[in-house]
Amino acid sequence: MIIILSVVYFTKVDSQCLSSVNPVGGTENLLVLEKSSLRVITFYKYGEGKQYFEKDRHSDFNLIRKAYYNYVSGIVGYGISSKLTLETEFGYYINKSQIYATEPEYTLTGRGFNNLIASAKYNLYTNHKERIYFSAAAGIKIPFSRTPQQVNNVELPVEVQPTIGAYGFVFNSYFVKENSEKALRFFITNRVETNLPNLDDYQLGTAIFTSFYISKHLMFQWLKGDWTTILQLRNEIRTRDKISGRKKESSGGYVFLLAPQLNYVVKEKWYLSAMVDVPVYQYFNGTQLGAGIGITLSLSRAFSFVSPNES
Repeated sequence: MIIILSVVYFTKVDSQCLSSVNPVGGTENLLVLEKSSLRVITFYKYGEGKQYFEKDRHSDFNLIRKAYYNYVSGIVGYGISSKLTLETEFGYYINKSQIYATEPEYTLTGRGFNNLIASAKYNLYTNHKERIYFSAAAGIKIPFSRTPQQVNNVELPVEVQPTIGAYGFVFNSYFVKENSEKALRFFITNRVETNLPNLDDYQLGTAIFTSFYISKHLMFQWLKGDWTTILQLRNEIRTRDKISGRKKESSGGYVFLLAPQLNYVVKEKWYLSAMVDVPVYQYFNGTQLGAGIGITLSLSRAFSFVSPNES
């Protein structure tokens, strides 16, 4: 169950505005792994935005007709002990594009690796009787490149750069409560990302993500296979970006999203998941391109290197 839920909590990476236009780079696994266990998860994410906002109202501003991206990412975790798991997250933009509303229209596109996040996750509390679990993690964000990407000898704007080129820190917490009799599970996750300035003295604002989930294991006589549904309510907050220490007016804000998800387990080994991000409320400082629909697909599997005699 923990493996198939790993798709539901996303990190935001390197973009100016808050929205599903900014991909979900790495993903969070909710609890620690068993000792000597390896978990590999791969993701594909599509997101787009077409509507500008001024605070929480639609704006007539129309510089960019459409922003969209295709993004693949992965996370590898290994259980050092029953309480400690080490994880690595990484991602690659197939494209990160903006189509400008000009005549004739033109498109700017960046592509390449994003960031690597190395983190340690620790099990702080477990109550098997009450089926309550709590863990926390901390890590460092390392850019794959610190040099801004150029196309035809012209530096791309920050919004389509595959990485902002800055180091940062990531902090997470995860709370899980299970009700086995009703096949229900409840989750609360929090993530905070802080960012240092890049070589151009551009600094992304601090990002705060809070999510609440409820999951239901589907058990019907007419339904074949192992299916689970999840409904997530997610709040994303980002403070204003800074340029040379001065706050950027049209940056930062907050978004609320609903994200229904469907999971399927193949031969008790492979975990498939599909999710749709639907923004329900958006508020932006200044004028910014808002969130559109986002789609995520995930495939994961866990491997155990413990021999039968050891287990």
